[in-house]
Amino acid sequence: MSTDPQGHAMYLRTKQETYFKKRLASADQLPEAEKVLVPEGQTLDIQYYVDLGDHWQVVLTAPTLDNQGTLSWLVYEPHVEVPTSVQLTVVSDTLFKQSPTLSSQLSDAQKVFVKTGTQYDLLSYLPAAGNHFKITLAGANLGPENRNTWHVYQPDVKISGTRQELRVISDTLFKHQPQISAELGAEDKIFVKKGSVFWLNSYGSVERNHLKMALEGTGLGDQRRNTWYAYVPDVEIHGNEPNNRPQDQSPVKQVATPKDPGKAMRFPGFSAIYYTNHPILWKTPSGGPGNFTWGEATHNGTRIPENPQVVYGIVRMAQALEEIRQIYGDRPITINSWYRPRAINAAVGGASRSRHLQGDAVDFNVSGLHPHDVYKRLDSWWGNRGGLASATSFTHLDSRGYRARWAYGF
Repeated sequence: MSTDPQGHAMYLRTKQETYFKKRLASADQLPEAEKVLVPEGQTLDIQYYVDLGDHWQVVLTAPTLDNQGTLSWLVYEPHVEVPTSVQLTVVSDTLFKQSPTLSSQLSDAQKVFVKTGTQYDLLSYLPAAGNHFKITLAGANLGPENRNTWHVYQPDVKISGTRQELRVISDTLFKHQPQISAELGAEDKIFVKKGSVFWLNSYGSVERNHLKMALEGTGLGDQRRNTWYAYVPDVEIHGNEPNNRPQDQSPVKQVATPKDPGKAMRFPGFSAIYYTNHPILWKTPSGGPGNFTWGEATHNGTRIPENPQVVYGIVRMAQALEEIRQIYGDRPITINSWYRPRAINAAVGGASRSRHLQGDAVDFNVSGLHPHDVYKRLDSWWGNRGGLASATSFTHLDSRGYRARWAYGF
């Protein structure tokens, strides 16, 4: 985790002398009382920032820039940086591009040459089409338009480090309890603007369609709380959990063959007998036979669900996979990893809070398609139903109940 000399989680550093402003206007149009000139190299502890395009609204942890107690300031984004622990290293001469397409299809203004060995800190990175990453640079603005968001061909770079953040995608209220705002007192809710970005300490359970989260280095409201609930449709999670590098493989591709039942299994809480070669769904939404088996979900019967909730999670993912097959015109889908008990999840390098533990996550490949292209196609379709991510060797899908997106970086 990157920290400043005082140990705070998020801080901002000026890359050159610049004005911090109280209104979104050119500094020469503002009176002296509405701007402060901050020298190059100064660091400021911040709670979060709001991405407004070429400007950021930054919220300080303490009113250190004036004597009026001002916490919220506007600053020209290319003049500042937020150092992070995520770093990109260029391992082969490459081009940063404004879209994930062939460089020959882009104008000179839409691409920038970057030589081998160049390193950048990243605010974020996500999968993009054509085996690209979409990256946001933390301390650099490139090209004639001073952009910090680019696409880069994945084999040309190496990314190390992780950081998870909460992005607010609609004006919303953070709440102390997962209730409608009218039921809460003024001290138990706080308005948060669209575009706000917070670093996360942890997050997890969904209650009454609200996500519970603990903000890192941020205390909001009069009581300086860092634990809040946010309405699920208004937020999304970006970034990979530390040490989440799963390397799991299905022992064999299994085809649903009801006439050859395979291995018999019993699941806790269910009286029926299940068989590895039987389809999880006997009929798909389109009326055809199911394509995914209990053997694929249970690693050929070697990973028996620990409780009924895991079985229900497996069924939810089978329904989602059938939808994906329909999206791709019945292209074959190969399962890399589905249900993982805790010991196995740790052994294969899964995240400590992996949804594979609940049975409602699956790593898969669509025949003939790169996982990053699958990610791009499924992103809007999956929406805030759950998590979506890609490595170069698989796409991950889960039904956690809120929008989460990340790239594995390998």
